[in-house]
Amino acid sequence: MTRRFLPFIVALVLLTVAVSGAVGWFTFRVYVPENMCAVLIRKTGDALPSGQLVATEPDQRGIQQDVLGPGRYFLNPITWDYELRALTVVPAGNPSTWEWVHSLSDKQRDVLSTGSFSFKGEFPQVGVVTRRVGKSPAPGQVLVARDSGVQGILREVLTPGAYKLNPYVFEVSLHPAVVIPAGFVGVVTNLFGDTQFAAPGDSAPPGSASASAPDPAFGDMDILTGNAPGGYVSQVRPLAEPGQRGTLRDVLQPGVYFINPKLQKVILVEIGFNEYTQTKVSEKENYQISFPSDTGFLIHVGVTVIWGIHPGHAADMINEFGNIDGVLDKVIGPQLRSIGRNIGSTYAARDFIQGEKRELFQKALTSELQRVCRQKKIEILLALVREIEVHAPTGGPAGGEVTEDLKRTIQQSFVANESQLTKDKQRAAATVRAQLEEERKKVDIARETIQADTRIMVANVLAEGEKKAAEIDAQASLEVAQIQREVAGYEAQRVEIIGKAKADVEKMKNDAHAGGYEMLIGAFGSGHAYNLYTFAENFRPESIQLFFAGEGTFWTDLSRLEQVGAAKLLQPKTATAPGNAKE
Repeated sequence: MTRRFLPFIVALVLLTVAVSGAVGWFTFRVYVPENMCAVLIRKTGDALPSGQLVATEPDQRGIQQDVLGPGRYFLNPITWDYELRALTVVPAGNPSTWEWVHSLSDKQRDVLSTGSFSFKGEFPQVGVVTRRVGKSPAPGQVLVARDSGVQGILREVLTPGAYKLNPYVFEVSLHPAVVIPAGFVGVVTNLFGDTQFAAPGDSAPPGSASASAPDPAFGDMDILTGNAPGGYVSQVRPLAEPGQRGTLRDVLQPGVYFINPKLQKVILVEIGFNEYTQTKVSEKENYQISFPSDTGFLIHVGVTVIWGIHPGHAADMINEFGNIDGVLDKVIGPQLRSIGRNIGSTYAARDFIQGEKRELFQKALTSELQRVCRQKKIEILLALVREIEVHAPTGGPAGGEVTEDLKRTIQQSFVANESQLTKDKQRAAATVRAQLEEERKKVDIARETIQADTRIMVANVLAEGEKKAAEIDAQASLEVAQIQREVAGYEAQRVEIIGKAKADVEKMKNDAHAGGYEMLIGAFGSGHAYNLYTFAENFRPESIQLFFAGEGTFWTDLSRLEQVGAAKLLQPKTATAPGNAKE
């Protein structure tokens, strides 16, 4: 029975599961797109206190603090509801669109001097977060930490990226990040922190409520002043250390910084030399320095000052003057006019027309301005006098005529002096030319003298050389003759020795032959016997020739016969036996 209904039970269970899954998928499923977040709203629970918009406890009914990021979730529609809100996106910027302007126009310089200059391009931004829900802050407290749960502006900022923030809990405002290009530094001012010192009119001790509040004067950083026993003096707020309120000593180098603009203020300061010009632009815009000369004439001078700020002094500049305009308006401009008037009043009117005196005036102006500005840590490279106008004490046409007469008189005097100087120079030049010609003649004479002496010296050297050569040749011939004589003597000795040797050899040969013959004769017993032996030795019977000369004539070769006969005589006789010797 049970086995028969088992398939139906299994099918019913599978159908139930499928229906439940379909109901859960289409009823409980919540899908949050990738660029959105879901704000949860609880439908059940305890009611919120009066005036509270967001639930701070888990069991409270209403908008919850936590949100769901992009993805798929399953919520009970009876208990929960939700709202889709866009993610908080902090742009990262596009570095390819950044434009660094190194030669700024006058308008751009005016904006830069106030500290509000921004370069062109899509720059990164930061998100300043304000917490709307949480515990109430302490009196005067503006900035709070992220994990404190206190209402107020968070110290931490959102860097470029996408964030899932509950818009009912947090409010985000976008601000440009601090981008410091090359050639600039960033001077940082802490808007909150411990008070450095009790400034005049500020009696709040450090750590009090007012010590953490922003100082209104920090927007311009004006010089603080107060009464002193010796008179009216100025006091400059010292540079702040980390954690203190005020201008920090360390500056930001070129780069990108994500700084909370509610906490710190950054002013861009261009490093290097800049130009400050006080000249006549038009009749209405005349910035020339005016002062009376020593002779009563009115002098108008146009000056261009080349000045700069060292990176190590940028914080001091901003701390004391607030911005670059303060440096120009409070130091360089007033000092330039004061020093120009003080030095210029010691010169006569004609000194500003002549070139030498004007150069002395420019050097004195530059030197004194450098000395004064160096005390304020401002670098002055040069104070260049560009234009000078001389006006007579009396105005109107008469004054103009007096000025022209003065210029004409000075010009004529200058021309006369220059003419006299020219004549003196010409006279000196003629004298020098005459001396030069005389020296040239002396040089020619000296050259000829040197050449003659050189020829004599060359002839002497050649003669001495030939003499030495002849002596060397004679000495060589003498030595050769002596050597040849010695060689002849040696040759004679050689011939004599060789002749004597040959004679001795010949004598020895002859003595040997004679000895041999003597021995032969001794062997034969006598010379006659030796001769017969010789005849017999050389006798050849076959060589005897008979010649018939006629009847009764018989010729023989007598020499041959003699030899044959001698041979016969020399033939050994038959030895006689000892027994026959007696016979």
